[in-house]
Amino acid sequence: MVKAVFLDVDNTLLDFQAGTKEALTSLLAGFGLELTEDREARFHVINNRLWTAYEHGEIPKSAIFERRFAEFLGEMGIETDPLEANETYAKGLQQSAVLMPGCMELLNALKGTCRLFAVTNGVVTTQNPRLEKAGFKPYFEQIFISEAMGCKKPEKEFFDKVFDAVGNPDKSRCIILGDSLTSDMQGGRNAGITTCYLGEDTGDDRCDFVISGLMEFLKIVE
Repeated sequence: MVKAVFLDVDNTLLDFQAGTKEALTSLLAGFGLELTEDREARFHVINNRLWTAYEHGEIPKSAIFERRFAEFLGEMGIETDPLEANETYAKGLQQSAVLMPGCMELLNALKGTCRLFAVTNGVVTTQNPRLEKAGFKPYFEQIFISEAMGCKKPEKEFFDKVFDAVGNPDKSRCIILGDSLTSDMQGGRNAGITTCYLGEDTGDDRCDFVISGLMEFLKIVE
């Protein structure tokens, strides 16, 4: 039986795409532009590429914030301070707490049956307000944010620090649920715990389980 569950946040519990859409809409409105589907898709391509490079240790986190809007807005011919644009975007994102389908149902079902922890790659000033607004904090014993940890998923150091902080539970009875192969599934592998991927089955051997909806997770932890 599973004793400890480690849950990713973005696109696992909170709909990051929806939050991004709201924040980008507000940002572009300041430049007199509308957020089209093509522009939204392009931002995600740029943003995901930079976050993946960060997870692989190829760039520092600061490079994400310096480059994503320099590239995204630059392609539209907008000349502005990319860090100021990033700050505007981040403030918009802080206000977003759109839940993934089945999120609260899952948390309510898990609460009291096992230890619950949140593990997220992100910025403290962005993630904490979103988690608070979503009403998640009472469900978790502890919330681990990469910026505060000084390391990130999928690094073994991140999970070593997490396990030390929670009393080193039996890893054979621990599981991580997330939507990222590179941070959550690889992180679970590096930590030596069971992994569950939220998404389409890719046949990736880093995934012990694959689910398409959050409530399917209950059958696994039971």
